[in-house]
Parts: sequence; C-alpha cells; structure tokens
Amino acid sequence: MEQQGFNLQRLKYERLSRNVSAEKIGESLGISANAYYRKESGERNITVEEFGVILKTLNIPERNAGIFFTFNVPDWEQAQWGLTANQLAWM
Repeated sequence: MEQQGFNLQRLKYERLSRNVSAEKIGESLGISANAYYRKESGERNITVEEFGVILKTLNIPERNAGIFFTFNVPDWEQAQWGLTANQLAWM
C-alpha cells in the first residue's frame, strides 16, 4: 500500500522560485515569519486550511496542489510488481 507524504522541500522551492518571502506567507496565515519557518521545516504541522492559504499566496491553483505530495511505495510492493523507484516516479 502506498503511503502519501508532504514534500516540504517542494513547498520551500515553490516559495523561493516565486520570490515570496516567509514574512508574506506568515502574514497571510496570521503568524510570524519564524512560526511559518517552523511549519516549512516540518517542526510544526501545516493544516489543510493553512495549505489552502499558502497555495493562494503562492498563486498556485488548487488543482495543482498534488505537486506537493509524494508517494512512498514499500520495497516489497515494488518487487511484487517488478517496478523500480525510477519507474514509479514516472507514473
């Protein structure tokens, strides 16, 4: 069974590539930049509501939210289907 994860590195990359400061995202969330950094680094969780605000602040349509999620398929399951990690990445 696949386990879904949230890619915090992608979140930081998207923020930086759009030249959006942590201060601006924090302001949108009603928190300090430092509190946002803790969320972006994984020290604190990001709620669904906060994620929606972050998407809006970054100008990313909700339909593209999937770019932040990764799927970790256990090795035994990959072996069962004869798939490599690289093949799974292209699925």
